[in-house]
Amino acid sequence: MRRSLKAQFVLVTIFAFIFLAMVIGCGSNEKLETQISGSYQRTQGDGTVKINLDKNPISLVFEGKTYAATIDKVDKGQNSVHLKVATDNGASEEWVLHQIWNDNGSTFKLVFRHNGTQETLVSAGRS
Repeated sequence: MRRSLKAQFVLVTIFAFIFLAMVIGCGSNEKLETQISGSYQRTQGDGTVKINLDKNPISLVFEGKTYAATIDKVDKGQNSVHLKVATDNGASEEWVLHQIWNDNGSTFKLVFRHNGTQETLVSAGRS
């Protein structure tokens, strides 16, 4: 009986250690804003979207225009960054960048919600 409890304790300890190692190993210390910053190819339509969230001034280059932005909210639980963007007509709109990782966690795409539309962006390299 005593040997059985000791074996169970060892197994539980090993599993707890493996779980902890996976959580620490899979987590990234890089800020979401830094991960998202870069150049992306539009999957609908032509062109690229350049996103700069990690250096001031924060901006997006979209359809040939540079838009000044401020970060309204970073939702780490949803892997989303909510931006307040100054548009051509002087109004402020909320644009959202939502990061979606692939199954093995090696790459991601972005869902870009703006002006009442949604499109998917894929990495074209870091800017």
